[in-house]
Amino acid sequence: MVRRWWLLFRSLAVITVLFLAPILAIRKIPLRYFLSTGDVLAQLALEISAILLLEALAAAFFTLMLSAAHALEPLGVEADDAWAGFLALASAIICLLVLISPFGDSIVNASVSAAVIVAVIGVVAFRGWRPTFALFNRLNQSAQMVLAACPLLLIPILVEGLGWRSFDPIPVPRQFTPSPTAAPNVVLISFDAMSAQDMSLYGYQLPTTPQFDRLAQRSYKFVNFYSTSDFTSPAAASLLTGQYPLTHRVFQLYGHIPNRLRDHNLAWILRQRGYTTAAIVTNPAANPMVLRVGDSFSMLPRPPVFSWFLPGNFLLQLRYGALSEIADSFMAIALRNFGCLFDRFNRASWVDPNAVFAEAREFIRGTPAPYFLWIHVYPPHAPYVTDASFQGRFLAGSDFTTQSQFFWQSPPQAYPPEMQPKVDLLRLRYDESVAECDSAMGDFLDWMAASHRDSNTVIVATADHGESFSDGYWTHDSEDLHYAETHIPLLISLPGQRRGYTETEDGDLSDVAPSILAALAIGKPSWMDGHDLIGAANAGAPPEPAFSMYLAKSSAFSRPAIGAIAANSGPYHLVWYFPSGRMTLFDIARDPDETSYLGSTPGVAMPLVMEIKRHFGNALDCGPPVCGP
Repeated sequence: MVRRWWLLFRSLAVITVLFLAPILAIRKIPLRYFLSTGDVLAQLALEISAILLLEALAAAFFTLMLSAAHALEPLGVEADDAWAGFLALASAIICLLVLISPFGDSIVNASVSAAVIVAVIGVVAFRGWRPTFALFNRLNQSAQMVLAACPLLLIPILVEGLGWRSFDPIPVPRQFTPSPTAAPNVVLISFDAMSAQDMSLYGYQLPTTPQFDRLAQRSYKFVNFYSTSDFTSPAAASLLTGQYPLTHRVFQLYGHIPNRLRDHNLAWILRQRGYTTAAIVTNPAANPMVLRVGDSFSMLPRPPVFSWFLPGNFLLQLRYGALSEIADSFMAIALRNFGCLFDRFNRASWVDPNAVFAEAREFIRGTPAPYFLWIHVYPPHAPYVTDASFQGRFLAGSDFTTQSQFFWQSPPQAYPPEMQPKVDLLRLRYDESVAECDSAMGDFLDWMAASHRDSNTVIVATADHGESFSDGYWTHDSEDLHYAETHIPLLISLPGQRRGYTETEDGDLSDVAPSILAALAIGKPSWMDGHDLIGAANAGAPPEPAFSMYLAKSSAFSRPAIGAIAANSGPYHLVWYFPSGRMTLFDIARDPDETSYLGSTPGVAMPLVMEIKRHFGNALDCGPPVCGP
């Protein structure tokens, strides 16, 4: 059995290393702009090592299968050799698809992928499947010296330093004595995928956010507030840095902030001024270690997530969270296909909002003032599975109450009109998750008030992006930057504030950090794009649109050549696409579901397009006349 495992592992590993290592190296070369050469080599070595480990596990799985039944032996080929050749061929195809996938649009990717598969099938048909597999197996045998070189991967890892940051323990509770003369604390709460469209705070017909409504009675409530993107990593980076994605350079999910900008964030500023800075983040795509601003936080406690996700949490502790994307993708595939078979997982929420706020309370009990605490709550992000006490609040019955129903019965992101009733059911489950988050936040704020810890604390409540359930698009991460995906809540409550104010000024996530600094009487650094939304410095300034960006199809290491930028001004939501120059315009005051275009309305569309070009045209790679004046 050991010999069989070695044969299968060699077949996987040799072909993968021969094909995949050069591909990964080519794709990592641009990282020199963000990392040192040593960092690039160490990250490359880590990723290849992780792949080899997964292949060792895959070889063990196939070994058990072959040991149970030698299905190919009656066909005249030794089963072990046939399987080895098959796995080598499959590995080569996967490597080619990995090379193709980052480039071009989906049609090109699909076409080239289909051509590769057809070509492989043609070779197999022409040569016969047994000679083809045997050929790949002979290649493995002649190239197994590659495996002997694999231990060399440890050299860049050890030389550069693997790096490990253990989760920080929650401090021991201490006696609390209010001190109104001390510098104010800051509690920044962000919810993942919480759309203002589904909050009673913003006029939604269901009572989803009574605690938000209560907080608004002593806060500045912003009704025209937007995310700078419509998915997590760029939006979370904007929240921390006060910058647009074009400035902080986080374009993709699990993107990272460049080395030269690692101290350009709110937490770093406050840490330098004596604050204890901490983050309790339950979405790995927003984790400071993944964004690579972990050094700005003096404390990073273990995120309170469902036990099934502990392996992914474990890898967050590696230097820069280097393997968190691989772990997250692997866990998502495994849980989608197998986790639903286990009742405990099938009926559980990935993250319990109450557990997140419970950890926040423990941190506050043991931390001396002043502190900055960022709480990022994964719900109401999909899969919308809540505690039993919230299931059925807005939708009776058993529809979409389990993980398996969500994964196996949900419609596609871009769905046809006939699937709108199913999307409406999902929306009601989403609304229950919004209500659960609202309740957990309310309990936390009640505790803050009862212990008098809110008397000298700036409290900010917002989201990273929204969620769409209309106009043929469900969830988020759309290049069309739908209004429901980008319209998010913002409440800012200052120490001692007892009155609520409704602000109609347009704002976005780049404005949160400058507003917090202004509330602390700290000047805004020149590298922040946003501005203070409530301070005297903003009085009398001419109004400007709020902006959202989708740049996921462009390289973060050069000027973006393809993408979309939305401008939001009063009732108008315009999305401008480059390099085509196409635009869509909606009056969201009358048509919040964006069911009909306004077209190029004179006096509205072009001024907004000109604002986009004025702010960002020089940073784009599409040139005049599309991006120029």
